[in-house]
Amino acid sequence: MDINLYKLTSMKRVVIGTAGHVDHGKTSLIKALTGVDCDRLKEEKERGLTIELGFTALTLPSGERVGVIDVPRHVKFIRHMLSGASGIDLVVLVVAADEGIMPQTVEHVQICELLGIERGVIALSKIDTVDADLFDLALSDIKTFIVDTFLQDAPIIPVSSVTGEGLDKLAEAIEQEVRQVKERQVTGIPFLPIDRVFTIKGFGTVVTGTLARGRFTPGEDVEIQPSGIKAKIRNIQIHSESVEEAMAGMRTAINLQGVDKDQILRGEWLVPAGVFTPTRVIDARLKLIKAPGRGGIKLYIGTAEVIGSLSLHMVDGQNVARIRLKEPIIASCGNKFIIRNISPGATLGGGIVLNPSPLRRFSEEVARDLLAEGYSRRIIGMVKDAGIQGIAKKELVSRFADLSPTIERAIQDLQSKGDIIRFDTQNDLFVSADFFQVLKDGIKGVVHAFHSRNLSSPGISKEHLRSSLKGDVDQRLFHKVLMELVRSQTIEEEGAYIREKGFSASLGNDIDLSDKVYTMLMKAGLEPPGMRDLCEQFGIDEKKLSQVLGFMTRAGRLVKIKEDIYLTDRHEADLKGKVKAFLKQKQVMSPIDMKTVAGVSRKYAIPYMEYLDRIRFTVRVGNERKLFSQN
Repeated sequence: MDINLYKLTSMKRVVIGTAGHVDHGKTSLIKALTGVDCDRLKEEKERGLTIELGFTALTLPSGERVGVIDVPRHVKFIRHMLSGASGIDLVVLVVAADEGIMPQTVEHVQICELLGIERGVIALSKIDTVDADLFDLALSDIKTFIVDTFLQDAPIIPVSSVTGEGLDKLAEAIEQEVRQVKERQVTGIPFLPIDRVFTIKGFGTVVTGTLARGRFTPGEDVEIQPSGIKAKIRNIQIHSESVEEAMAGMRTAINLQGVDKDQILRGEWLVPAGVFTPTRVIDARLKLIKAPGRGGIKLYIGTAEVIGSLSLHMVDGQNVARIRLKEPIIASCGNKFIIRNISPGATLGGGIVLNPSPLRRFSEEVARDLLAEGYSRRIIGMVKDAGIQGIAKKELVSRFADLSPTIERAIQDLQSKGDIIRFDTQNDLFVSADFFQVLKDGIKGVVHAFHSRNLSSPGISKEHLRSSLKGDVDQRLFHKVLMELVRSQTIEEEGAYIREKGFSASLGNDIDLSDKVYTMLMKAGLEPPGMRDLCEQFGIDEKKLSQVLGFMTRAGRLVKIKEDIYLTDRHEADLKGKVKAFLKQKQVMSPIDMKTVAGVSRKYAIPYMEYLDRIRFTVRVGNERKLFSQN
């Protein structure tokens, strides 16, 4: 590749593409205008038929240069045609004077409209082969056809690639239209749909395509998606001249370092490293020219062709589809695409990507947001679609492929209005206000239900509360919602427990039972009965007893020694007094000493020693205990 840097001051970032029926003279016309024969393959020369995409540049009368794509029009090469059409800003529709409008002419104009191409020039070719009557018939045919198409005001220029007649007028007409074309966005995240892959001796792998948005510069780390192969940009060329950067709308050749030609396929995307995630599902707005059947479809996006299926939804009078693909693609909001039948091959329509990676089942509410103009409601739609999992700001930026301050301001504005809630400042994670409220209501509902079933409990633990909510709620989001409810004094947090504001635990009708349990444990002294004995004594189940014992423990009437041993507060104080007196005199206590001092069996002696260690009344030294220093 030539290392002499080419200055782009004379390069208009517009790509012109040919369209029209097979054998209407598109490639010959491009050669007559540019001097370049875009039929580069041997088969193309032999058959007189364009099979592969052809690329060159056209110097306009003013001296400006624009890229040119000569796309194949034979029905068998529809994939190559659509690969080229996806990068076109201005179309030159070629109609032969000896045939007029033909079936492929109609389909190609439909495809251009579906891809959002808005301007064009019509070249009435082969005028040297017809008489005046046939010429007038072809001209009339064109004028009738273009009514109600995007070409209805397009200039019609009679030309001959053989004699050169009309070529200057065609170049002037193209220049007039080029001036009206809005150049592509250079502030976005760059992505290059790859339409050719080859090697150059001494330089290595080269990929080409029309840079869809943003800009690339030499030295950038990039990756080939959806394969995920990483590479580095070594050099960039625009029309065979090395440049310091490529910008959106330019036919671009990029020399890659660290990747072999055989690792890259036509239809993949060259994108910045670590930005885009491949997807197999997209939501899109559709414009249909034929109703899709029950079979699968082929989706043409960028330079990729992927088989998939779609489900149609009518949202406010617009067709919105969820499209599921058999192979992953890269997409961002606003990407245009074409859908065709698998068999027989026919264009069904086209669309615009609304959400390149929906996370939940299709929602008409979300679709309405995504159909809106401007960023704000579309961002809300994306955040709603993410549900309680939330979505990171960097993911939103990736989906819109936009690095401009506009999206940043929109996110900040939505946050300040409370339409979206940031629950993780470190990772900039957002959830919609709707789902935030759903979680609030969910938490309040779970807490209230817990109280109704557990009157004696001071509240529900945080982990029990979080696990009781629908869905796997992020810990950070859970904490954010919880603190919001605490600040609004809807719920209270005390230690490990969450409860409704003003809730007070009580035993209700079981208050008499607690007094009976206390009396029985007082009579039992330091060898209290276990839970099974208490259940049999009072004719209650273990759950009821646990509630009573837990309430009495929290109230300070009982002390839980271990799972099956409870002491009254008085007996616990008596035990401490006996142990303290013994240690003041003897300094150390063994398990045998505990049995003697407390007058209990080993069944109780060991749990009592472990309990006193746990509350730091004593400290273990080997197999003996000493009085804790503060006691």
